[in-house]
Order: sequence, then structure tokens, then C-alpha cells
Amino acid sequence: MNSISTQHIILKPIITEKALIEQSKGKYCFWVAKSANKNQIEKSFEMVFGVKPLAVNTIILKGKMKTDWKKRKPIKKSDQKKAIITVAKDQKIELLTINNK
Repeated sequence: MNSISTQHIILKPIITEKALIEQSKGKYCFWVAKSANKNQIEKSFEMVFGVKPLAVNTIILKGKMKTDWKKRKPIKKSDQKKAIITVAKDQKIELLTINNK
């Protein structure tokens, strides 16, 4: 089994309109390492943010084919893995919460 250190599992948060709406429901979205499983993501999230998640859902997004118009060659973008982590309603991650005023 491929062992990944906990600091390399959660890569960065996803900040989109849809992700910000889901944050009010207690769901946070992150880009994660492609080889990480749900248990590793859960442990890493708990260590980094100090919050025990209720559920971890993962989605693998297939990479798109793009064209490099200077060289006239197709480029394959790499696949990405997204994790949607659900926490309890009374818990929040202050670091990721954006105040809309």
C-alpha cells in the first residue's frame, strides 16, 4: 500500500459559488491526492483542522483534452480527486469561512 504523509493528502480548498453555499450546510470541498482513500482523508482532515468529520465523499474528475495552438498538439489534463467532507451543524472551520457583508 502506498503510504502518503498527512500533509500531502489535502492539497487545497475549493472556493466556488457552489462550494460556498454548501459550507453553510456544513460541507467543505477540497482537492485531495488521487491515491488517498477516505480513511486517510478523514484522519488528515481531523489532524489539520481539529474537527471530526461525519462523512467523507470522494469524486474523481477525468482530465480534459485541450489543444496547444502554438504547437498544434493535443494536451491531456490530469485527473483530479475532490473530497466533500461533512461536519456537524454546530461545528465550523473559521479559516475557510468567508463572511459576505
